[in-house]
Amino acid sequence: MSEISESIKAARAAKGFTQRQLGERVGLPQSHISKIESGAVDLQLSSLIEIARALDLELKLVPRKTLPAIESVVRSQRERHDTSRALTTIAETRRFAERIRENFPSVTQVDELQKALNNIEPAYFNPEMLRDIQEALQPVAHLRKHLQDLGWVLEDQVGTRKLVRQIQNATRALQNIRNLQSHATHLENAPRLPAYRLEEDDE
Repeated sequence: MSEISESIKAARAAKGFTQRQLGERVGLPQSHISKIESGAVDLQLSSLIEIARALDLELKLVPRKTLPAIESVVRSQRERHDTSRALTTIAETRRFAERIRENFPSVTQVDELQKALNNIEPAYFNPEMLRDIQEALQPVAHLRKHLQDLGWVLEDQVGTRKLVRQIQNATRALQNIRNLQSHATHLENAPRLPAYRLEEDDE
C-alpha cells in the first residue's frame, strides 16, 4: 500500500494537480486524497481505478516474473520525462537570464548564471541530478514570475539585492551539480584496476 500511495502522490505532482483538484476529478474530498497519499486509509479498488484514470495511469495484473522488465520500462519512461522537464527548465532560465541582461545591465552576476547553465551536461543526468536541477532553479522560476507580475520593474535597491542573491544562489547550486557530473564522468572513464595485483617482490 505504501508503494501505491507514493506512486499516486508522485503521479499527481507530475500532472500538476493539487489534492483538491484530483479529488474533484474522482469525486473524493481533499482530506480523503491526503489520507490515501499518506497510507492512512485502505484504498478501495473502485477508488484506485478512478484515481489511476484521472492521472493517465492503468491498473494491470501481470505475471510476477515479468515485473522486473515492466518496472525497467516504467523507470526509463519516467527518467525521459524528468530529463525533458529539466531541459525545459534550463531553457526557460536561459531566456530569463537574457531578459535580466537586457533590463538590468548592472546585475553582472547573471553572467555566471549563464555560464553555469551552459556547463550542465544533459548526457550525465540521473534522477538525483534532475531533482537537484529543479530545486536549484525553483527560486529563479519564482523570481521570473515575480518580475513578470511587476512588469519587469524592481521596486527599489532591496529588490535589486534580492535579485542578485537569488541569481547567486542558483549559480552556486548549478556549479555544485556540474561538479558532481564531472566527478561521475571521471569515475566512468577511470581505468579499472584488478582487485589484487602481484608486485615483483611477491613473486
